[in-house]
Parts: sequence; structure tokens; C-alpha cells
Amino acid sequence: MPQSITSYSVEERILDGGTAWVAVRARGAEWSWLTPAEAADLGQQWVERYGPRHSRPTATDNEHRLLATAD
Repeated sequence: MPQSITSYSVEERILDGGTAWVAVRARGAEWSWLTPAEAADLGQQWVERYGPRHSRPTATDNEHRLLATAD
């Protein structure tokens, strides 16, 4: 099921036997094949690194977490 988003495409491909792969392609390059777990991990990394600023933890948020675990 192709899902083109701006300059990259993502497709889920189910091969014979039910093996699922996630195919990612950017700007006409070759397809990169990832397992669903690898794709989820990569997506999470992208959200943390490139997502909206309000979704990233601030230094203050991290300080609160450290103080809470120090008790």
C-alpha cells in the first residue's frame, strides 16, 4: 500500500508466507527494506530528532525526571 509523503515513499509489503517488510524510498533512490520493528525504531528516532519542538524534552523536563528518580 504506497503512501507517498513529500519527497519519500513508504510501502508495507507482505511476501509469500506472510513475512512483512516496510520499504522506504527517498527522492528516487533505491528501496530500503526494513523489518516492521526496524521501521518503528527509525520512525521514533525521526520524531525525537526532527519532530515538532514541543514534542522534544527540554532540559527542565530532564532535570525534573532526574530529581524524581533521585529520591
